[in-house]
Amino acid sequence: MNYTIFEDNFTQDLKPFTINHASFEMRCGAFSGIERIINALTENDSLTLIVREEIEGLIRERFPKYSVNPQVIGKGVCLNGASIWSKDSISGLPQGKEFSANDKLVAIVLEESESLLEFRNNLESRSQVTTQIKTPHISYLWDTIFISTDLLIKDSSQFSANKYGFIHPSAVLENEEEIFTGNRCTIKAGVVIDATKGPVILMDDVTIDIGSLIQGPVFIGEGCIINPGAKLRGNVVLGNMCKIGGEVEDSIFHGFSNKQHDGFIGHSYIGEWVNLGANTNNSDLKNNYGWVKVDLGHSQIDSKKQFLGSLIGDYTRTGISTMINTGTYIGLGANVFGSDFQDKHIPSFAWGRKETVDVNKFLSTLKTVKERRNIELSDLEKDFIIKLSTEIG
Repeated sequence: MNYTIFEDNFTQDLKPFTINHASFEMRCGAFSGIERIINALTENDSLTLIVREEIEGLIRERFPKYSVNPQVIGKGVCLNGASIWSKDSISGLPQGKEFSANDKLVAIVLEESESLLEFRNNLESRSQVTTQIKTPHISYLWDTIFISTDLLIKDSSQFSANKYGFIHPSAVLENEEEIFTGNRCTIKAGVVIDATKGPVILMDDVTIDIGSLIQGPVFIGEGCIINPGAKLRGNVVLGNMCKIGGEVEDSIFHGFSNKQHDGFIGHSYIGEWVNLGANTNNSDLKNNYGWVKVDLGHSQIDSKKQFLGSLIGDYTRTGISTMINTGTYIGLGANVFGSDFQDKHIPSFAWGRKETVDVNKFLSTLKTVKERRNIELSDLEKDFIIKLSTEIG
């Protein structure tokens, strides 16, 4: 069977993450969207990716095994990358129909092949007459935070309950059958891992340093380091190679992002290669307990959520003691610092409150940051960043 993952016409509502990522790269629970779909496929299935032209090169570079934006889309099952899919939900889609959830087109079963142009042009008309299904759909980035707990509980069935690595004798493991540790994990003295409210999943090479508290449900990706005395207080997802200290709850961090020191992050979505300076804190509850509004740049959205912290794009950095307000949007590559609460909408490449980042210095720093992890800054990414900075500037 041929499967196609497509982006719909609402990717701007998933910013700042989708500034430089496809919708199917969003993390929620233990997996990203594309990982969930790949896990559901067999060896005989093929996978095609349909994305916006501006990120086509980046996606080809990240996913070299798959066809990206071919001129012809073969007949088969087309899945919205912003939806949450499983093997059961995919296999239950009958032929020749369109499906929607939360008023968004989430799946198409093509009986005949279409050109890429035809497929894109038909997205809007296809959403007019559809069959409703219950597949979760991410309309705004913060939706991931509020469905992640249920997904983590379901996802835990895909991990082995074996305990690998080193666990210090003084570590306390509550509800141990729901605690999963990968190869070469290290759990040091005085650590408390409490899985009574949900699973705790540690991938390979994770280090939980002395005196840390981990309350499930929590997923910690490969190579992460949880610093001494850190508190992960439930519904936390960390991508690979993160370094986390202080207090975190109800938040998703993508890979290579750091929050090494004290400070609170709650109800937030953090992109890749983000660095939060010492004592960076975000508010996730208004003083009047009202619903939080978010300025996405193109529109202001009433989230209808009482708890909502910050949405932070890739490569953003905050200075020490930065105070971030409820419902704050921070774009890609911003350098956020200064006294008092920050603005609630901070555009990409902002430098403080009044200036913009020097893109050449930014690229030089980015090259250094990636080299520290033995990763090369590609020419495609350089060109994307330069073009984006020019468009914004």
